[in-house]
Amino acid sequence: MSDCRVWVLPGMGADSRIFKSFRFPWNATYLEWIEPLQDESLSAYADRLLDRYPIQENDLLFGYSFGGIVAQDWASRNKVQRVVLLNSLHHEAQLRPLYRNLAATGVLNWAPEGSIIRMIKFIARLNSQPSRTLDLVLETMEQFECQYYRWVMKAVLKWKRPTPLAPVDTILGELDPVFTLQKPSTDRFWILEGATHLSFSSHSTQISNLLKEKVDPVLV
Repeated sequence: MSDCRVWVLPGMGADSRIFKSFRFPWNATYLEWIEPLQDESLSAYADRLLDRYPIQENDLLFGYSFGGIVAQDWASRNKVQRVVLLNSLHHEAQLRPLYRNLAATGVLNWAPEGSIIRMIKFIARLNSQPSRTLDLVLETMEQFECQYYRWVMKAVLKWKRPTPLAPVDTILGELDPVFTLQKPSTDRFWILEGATHLSFSSHSTQISNLLKEKVDPVLV
């Protein structure tokens, strides 16, 4: 087993509490989100967040959902051994039509306060059964104001999709309503059967085993 460290980025607005029952096969450091600056680009945000940490070239970045996008962006300018995405958007993949329509209409610029977070919570509930995990995710999202979610959505829609310097492994739920199943051209890709966007809870053992059996053996 590799003695590298994994730096873990949670989903949009969430924090490390969502991973309390998750087990990584490596030493893990859980990172927390910071408030974006006005008109800050996603790349500038990623640098301001991650440059504070002693991330080494033989380390991994593990990003869930929005965390995977931030991880890939930062890894396009900084060397790490590997990036692992969980229910996230690979830099080669396309967004669902819903999000492309949001960009085309400009609705994120004028949507009333509260409407954006209500939409995000509605999407989070899709295909997911009521559970303590879902309640926890929705609870953690209360720590940020609506302006944060407005910025995240706009930043993702404007994302330039730079290619990371390291390989990118993708683990995606079969029933994920947020991101589509699109196999990358060269990077490795696994589908979790029956999993939704909250796969870290419903399929935690399967994900942990996959990391141990498929990802760890290729590390140095």
